[in-house]
Amino acid sequence: MFGNVAEFIVEPLTGFAETPAVRKIPAKWLAASLLTVMAALMVGASWQDSATVDEASHLGVGYLFWHGSRTRMGAEEHPPLGSLVATAPLLFMDVKLSDEARAMWRGELGYPWTLSWNGEIRSVGDILPPGCEARYTQIPPLGDVLVQFHCPDTYPIDNWYYSAVPEAQMFGKIFTYGGLNDGDAMLFTGRMMQTVLTLLTGLVIFLWTRRATNDDAAALAALAMWVFNPAALGYGHVVNTDIGATFGITLAVYRFARFVEQPTLRNVTLCGLATGLAMSMKFTTLILGPAFILILALSWKKLKLSLRDCVRMGALFLITAWPVILIAYLPHWAPAPPPSERDVAFFNIPAWFRAFRPILIPPELFKGIAIALAHTSGGHEGYLLGKWSHTGWWYFFPVAFVVKSPVALVILVAAALTLFCKHFREASVLESTVWLVCAVYLAVAMKSRVDIGIRHLLPMYAMLSVGVGCVISRLASQKLKMVAATLVGWQAISALLAYPLYIQFFSEAVGGARNGYKYLFDSNYDWGQDANRLKTFLDERQIHHIYLDYYGNQFSIEYLKIPNTRIDGEHARQIRQGTLVVSASQLMQPQWAWLRDSRQPIARVAYTLFVYQFP
Repeated sequence: MFGNVAEFIVEPLTGFAETPAVRKIPAKWLAASLLTVMAALMVGASWQDSATVDEASHLGVGYLFWHGSRTRMGAEEHPPLGSLVATAPLLFMDVKLSDEARAMWRGELGYPWTLSWNGEIRSVGDILPPGCEARYTQIPPLGDVLVQFHCPDTYPIDNWYYSAVPEAQMFGKIFTYGGLNDGDAMLFTGRMMQTVLTLLTGLVIFLWTRRATNDDAAALAALAMWVFNPAALGYGHVVNTDIGATFGITLAVYRFARFVEQPTLRNVTLCGLATGLAMSMKFTTLILGPAFILILALSWKKLKLSLRDCVRMGALFLITAWPVILIAYLPHWAPAPPPSERDVAFFNIPAWFRAFRPILIPPELFKGIAIALAHTSGGHEGYLLGKWSHTGWWYFFPVAFVVKSPVALVILVAAALTLFCKHFREASVLESTVWLVCAVYLAVAMKSRVDIGIRHLLPMYAMLSVGVGCVISRLASQKLKMVAATLVGWQAISALLAYPLYIQFFSEAVGGARNGYKYLFDSNYDWGQDANRLKTFLDERQIHHIYLDYYGNQFSIEYLKIPNTRIDGEHARQIRQGTLVVSASQLMQPQWAWLRDSRQPIARVAYTLFVYQFP
């Protein structure tokens, strides 16, 4: 069935079928049909996937943003606009806050530890004023220990330099799945907003390619590559900042290319607005800076701008981009307070932030940038091809791109890049900008020590779709066009056959999703998205209790009323009777080596949850 659907949709829409009936269909209606298919695939996946690791946090933080909180939980991890968009529907829902959630919002309840700006764990007790008393409490289901301080003057989390990311994660879990709200309904509405952003990204891809080539068939081919991209389908519906950043970056680069093509006041204004939008979505959009500078340097002779024009254009760019950012952080525009010597030492506040603090407005933006830069240079535990590293691998993202993409997509990108390099002098600005930005983006990603997920390459996937479409438009041979059509159709079939398990999608070349855990995990494979499927599996098998090591939101497990006992690898050695379920992201940890070596699972739920039976 899926093969027939792909043949019906993809080949005609790429424009390579020469039937008169197809040629008479307006391209905009074919594009709308493609986007409708994409929406249907993502809505279905949204309904079936359970909450991934970070989604509850984004829902909680977005709700706080809408109610005026810009300086507390989550503000230093991501800009607010992405969370504001995702949680806009919550304004029309009957949302309730528990006593614990309200206490965390007010800063009266938090963890006894925090993170410095470079990610080091620090005891909150080290910054307590004299005379403070602490009362500890446990939060079910995992018994997280939170603390309520009673201080003579002020509570320590009122310190502006404090990092409240741990509290934001717990607040989101309590807020979404604490029992007072319909967590699944909240999650689904947020996912629908993300789906809209994914579709808008597809629209930009279509318009960009059509303008660059004046070829509807090429524009539809580019759009089809996005519509049937498992990464876009998998991460485009998740409540996170990735798809918002993808939309913002894609739009900003398109508008910048239009400016370089025609350096008018209108184009620089639209570029500034799009860049401000992108910067308000995620801190990784800082990559636009070096990318734009490189493109300007390479295009300088063609621009033929006077010094006066350059100053005027630059000023107009800034005065259109910055207000967008200021609005996102409204009304917190006052400079950060001067840090004490103890603050500087405790939080590891960088020298550049201290030096320019009075003019860094909005201050939360620059606080987030400082933390993001420190995190990137400090590293993050990652896994690749059976190996662990805290500092990453320079080749992580190229390998991840190959093993997490359909074979057809990799072939299309490789062939298009080869042909572009061969004929790059013939390429327009709108086409060459794609490849230059992708090169900068990949170079920065490869230099980073934070090797987490392919989702961070979503902006590249979007722009590569444009690049491939542009190359297809220049193919002179009808046979080559048919080869391209076949590859696009192949990619579509791969995506349709993978439905709805898009997060755990892996290339056919490595054995698909079944073998994915051998190469990558975390958000690349097992991100907590299969709790609903676990519930169905247990009900069908009439399994009434499990031992569980789950990589995901335990609150969602309790919300689904799955009877379980949480267990780790060492304590699981003592199991004599019962059913054990281990997430793939946990199973590959060293503590579970004995289980991998001694037993085979009796079943796997959605590939990511390994089920073992004792004895």
